[in-house]
Amino acid sequence: MSEYGDYDMFEIYHNDKKILEHIPHALLYDVRYITVKNSNDYFIKVPLSNDSFALFFGGWLYPDGTLPEMVVVVVTGDTAKVVYDDYAYAYKYTPGENFAIEYVKDTDNLPITESILKNQTKYKIWKEGNMLKYKSWK
Repeated sequence: MSEYGDYDMFEIYHNDKKILEHIPHALLYDVRYITVKNSNDYFIKVPLSNDSFALFFGGWLYPDGTLPEMVVVVVTGDTAKVVYDDYAYAYKYTPGENFAIEYVKDTDNLPITESILKNQTKYKIWKEGNMLKYKSWK
C-alpha cells in the first residue's frame, strides 16, 4: 500500500494458504466511491451464508474523470473467485442485511444527478437470501 492508501493487488488467505491473488486493472483505494462516501474501509464484507461471503473492493477516482474500479470476490470455505471487476461509481448504497449498490460504469458528469441518470445505463448488485444478484437497465 502506498503512502496515499492506494494499492495495486490483493491476496486472500484461508488457514494460512493463499486462495486468491488478484491484480486489478487500475489502482484500488478504499470503498468511498462504491458506498456514496459512507465508508472509508478498504473493503466491504457481505455475509451470504455460514461459510460464504462477498468482499467488495473499491478503486481510485482519477482526476481525469476515469471512474473507479470495483472488484467483487465471493469466498466459500477455502475457495475464492472474482465475480466482478469493472468500473463502478455508486449513486445509491444500502449497507447491512439489505445490502445493495446501484452504480454507473461510464459518465462524464460528476456528481451524479437524476437528470444525468436518465441517459445512463444503471447497474445494481444486491443481496437476496444467500446470493448476490445483478441487473442493468437504461
